[in-house]
Amino acid sequence: MQKVLSDSILSAPKGFISAFMHSGSPKFVQIGEDPKQGYFVLPKEEISQEMHIKNLIVAKASVFMAKRMRPGASWGDGINYLELGTGVGTGTTQAPQAESSGQTALRVPLIRKAIDSWTYLDVNSVPTATETNVIQLTTLFAEEEANGAIVEMALSGGGATVAVGSGFMFNYKTFPVWNKDNSLKLTVIWKITL
Repeated sequence: MQKVLSDSILSAPKGFISAFMHSGSPKFVQIGEDPKQGYFVLPKEEISQEMHIKNLIVAKASVFMAKRMRPGASWGDGINYLELGTGVGTGTTQAPQAESSGQTALRVPLIRKAIDSWTYLDVNSVPTATETNVIQLTTLFAEEEANGAIVEMALSGGGATVAVGSGFMFNYKTFPVWNKDNSLKLTVIWKITL
């Protein structure tokens, strides 16, 4: 007789986003052998705006993960792009339409950019070279990038390229507008617990 595990036994992936509008240049601290494995340090005095929010893992994320774990030849890349958008859906810039697990693309894409750094996090959320079930992905946007009324963002992978809509969306989030212009930089840090 086959047993089915209940949802209470299985742990669903979770995501958490921290975003910072700031001046100055973050300092990169490398951990491990991969040149992108590490984290960025932002001096607190250079931060002008910050946001810390939970995000939604979309339905297609499980298909993405299953394809990555199948036996045989490898398929696609891991999560490698962050995309920002300006689509409010049926809402407004201060209250955009809420995210949905059925989301497969941003409503109005503004920019898609490669992940700048990644690291594992230990049980205390400290960056580590040791493999864990928590990964932190960071993307930096310069003053001339991502300018607009940002209200949505998503991570993509599994064969994603810089071309909007390519690959698999992994998670998605909407939030009250962040008006970015060419006077500030934007750093987005996305923590995923699997």
